[in-house]
Amino acid sequence: MRQDIVDEQARLQRLFDQAVALKNNDEIDLEVRSAFESYLCIRTYAHLETSVRAILLQHVRSMSRDKTAERFIEHQFRRLPNFQYSQLVKLIGLFNRDWADRIKDRVSAKIPDTIDGLVNLRNSIAHGESKSPELSDLQEYFTSAIAIIQIIFDVCISESELAEG
Repeated sequence: MRQDIVDEQARLQRLFDQAVALKNNDEIDLEVRSAFESYLCIRTYAHLETSVRAILLQHVRSMSRDKTAERFIEHQFRRLPNFQYSQLVKLIGLFNRDWADRIKDRVSAKIPDTIDGLVNLRNSIAHGESKSPELSDLQEYFTSAIAIIQIIFDVCISESELAEG
């Protein structure tokens, strides 16, 4: 796995540990805890999106020095307003249909729903809805995000490198 992705996951895990400590501290205002949990949601979503982008760009850079493909990836990410699970698989399928099928085969039954739940919650927060996320839900979203990132890395990078080697 790319070191930048691993480092960001570790930073997020530390923030989740701090969120648990805040939740257990009655001296911290409920609104402050809720705001921190909303921040965790946004950071978790951003980690998912930036990690997938980095993995796909890594693959493209390993295959060619042509900047056209990199610009295509960046364009696809800008066009993708919400990173729902089905859109994620569709985007990867644009690179390689077999990759999309292998990802779908490896994903547990709960991951599509939790990824979509993360996206929906992030959108609610971004649009100012006064939804207060549950820390347990956020932890499940984070776990699913890590799992799907690892699967995507394994399929798009690790297996590609093995096939070339």
